[in-house]
Amino acid sequence: IETLVRAAARLGVRKLRLTGGEPLLRKRLPELVARLAQVPGIEDLALTTNGSLLAAQAAALREAGLRRLTVSLDALDPDLFRALSGGRGRVRDVLAGIAAAEAAGFGPLKINCVVQRGVNEGEILPLVERFRGTGHVLRFIEYMDVGTCNGWNRDGVVPSAELRDRIHARWPLRPLDANYRGEVAERHAFVDGGGEIGLVSSVTAPFCGDCHRARVSAEGRLYTCLFSGEGIDLRPALEAGDAALAERLADLWRARADRYSE
Repeated sequence: IETLVRAAARLGVRKLRLTGGEPLLRKRLPELVARLAQVPGIEDLALTTNGSLLAAQAAALREAGLRRLTVSLDALDPDLFRALSGGRGRVRDVLAGIAAAEAAGFGPLKINCVVQRGVNEGEILPLVERFRGTGHVLRFIEYMDVGTCNGWNRDGVVPSAELRDRIHARWPLRPLDANYRGEVAERHAFVDGGGEIGLVSSVTAPFCGDCHRARVSAEGRLYTCLFSGEGIDLRPALEAGDAALAERLADLWRARADRYSE
């Protein structure tokens, strides 16, 4: 992983996100974070987690050099949360993880909620109420097709425009400019100064044209589109070191043509 990141940094990659699956299940994760935080050129090191194991690791991750956290949270209702997490999850563990991250000195977190019609759309306003004024940025994500994994049906999509209107009716919003080109979330601020929310419209308003993201799986396969069905094995180039790997990455990136959401 470190060799891969060094190769990517040679090509100008400045932002790195550890995701999954669930990255907090990895043994000695803070050690990996500490190594990646030292890679020349990497300016932004972030991690996405379901938060259930975060309370025990937040301080160590912060000390290791992690600077940003995104926590997935699709419901505050304990029973619904448990159902959405396969009957195992406890929402109180996630909220404890968020509190531990705050105590460890992490700045505003991003809190992601994937909204499904008829499933958790009733959680939208409770989530906004819970995190308004905390400094954290709540982001609502349209229910996306991820191949054969989630039995996706377009009827389950709640368009971002509808979500915005629901929230705006309760707490007036005003649009904000993007922080950078290719930012996936459309930003809106509460008129009363209660912070901001983000809306990710990957179904109703795809943003493939500005996408600058690539993903590498735990098996060492490169996906130039987050929804690609098959990745490209980087391990042969990886064995030759970061210079050869950087050349291979550059060739693959220049040749990319996948725009799945569009």
